[in-house]
Amino acid sequence: MPRLATLLALLLIALPQAPLRAQSTLAELPSTKSTAPAVDTQGEWYAVGHCMGQDALPTYQQFGLKTADISPRLAEVLASLGVQPSTLKASQFQLLQQGWDDATSGRAAAYTYPPDQPKSLVPVSLRGYHKFKAAPGTSPAGTPAAPGATLADKAAVWKKAVVKVIEIGKDNKVRGHGSGCFIGPGLVLTNDHVVRSATSVAIQLEADATFHPAVVIAHQKIPDIALLRVDLSDHEILPIGSSSECRELEEVIMIGYPLHIERSATYVKGAISALNRTSNGCEVLQLDIRANPGNSGGPVINTDGRIVGVLTSGDDFVEFTQFIYAQKTDFIRPFLEKYARGQYEVQE
Repeated sequence: MPRLATLLALLLIALPQAPLRAQSTLAELPSTKSTAPAVDTQGEWYAVGHCMGQDALPTYQQFGLKTADISPRLAEVLASLGVQPSTLKASQFQLLQQGWDDATSGRAAAYTYPPDQPKSLVPVSLRGYHKFKAAPGTSPAGTPAAPGATLADKAAVWKKAVVKVIEIGKDNKVRGHGSGCFIGPGLVLTNDHVVRSATSVAIQLEADATFHPAVVIAHQKIPDIALLRVDLSDHEILPIGSSSECRELEEVIMIGYPLHIERSATYVKGAISALNRTSNGCEVLQLDIRANPGNSGGPVINTDGRIVGVLTSGDDFVEFTQFIYAQKTDFIRPFLEKYARGQYEVQE
């Protein structure tokens, strides 16, 4: 969790010590005299720096540090989050530094990210500070939505974010599979019961026959959720929506890899048949669509392209049952905030 890590770092580095200088100095930064926020092609970096400075200032003030003493400490805070200033472009660090200095000096934000920017550009470890919102008119996965795009057009993009989650046993053979989807760069959401007993895990994209090794970074029985990290970045992403906004009879689409026909992802369209259901200790949406083994962990998506549920096994789950259950996104959100804060995409 970025903010917690930073708070601990700040408490340590706020004590008197030799300043650690970064690439740029305040004198080298662009002017901040503008009274209205300007739009910059990399303005998201400035916004993150400004938010980091706002969070850090109260802690530093407790130690009586002067503004000039706070400025060089940005590099230490970045390092505590695993981001070395030397790995950033000069322009990126300058904007981070400028935002930090403006905030710690009590100045209002001077830059904003471009209004047509579809995806976050900063490292995932810094995204907990700045709530990025995709530009209007872009799809949740970051691909511009064509005017008059049909549901089929949109779903074709969403499907690119859905993956097969493969369970590999001790004999290095495939034991089974489930489904999952990218909710952030290299971050896959699936069910705990899909990966719980696996010796190792891999994911496979529809357009790529290669098995990509995955690491289970967190999993929990209730909710029945797991997060995987995969060394991939060029992929579509589905944002997490709010299940509390769902309505009965609302149309939803499930995408996954059912058993025996898993060569390509399969769409199933239906509706939410009930909102207030529980299953195996989880808060779930009841859906009037069919699912087969292999679909577990797949996303349930509303027509706006937001994930509102994650398919899970029900109390009486059998093949070709009339109703299935999807864990509500608001029920799994505390898990996501604990283990992936700032790393997954959210669309409100």
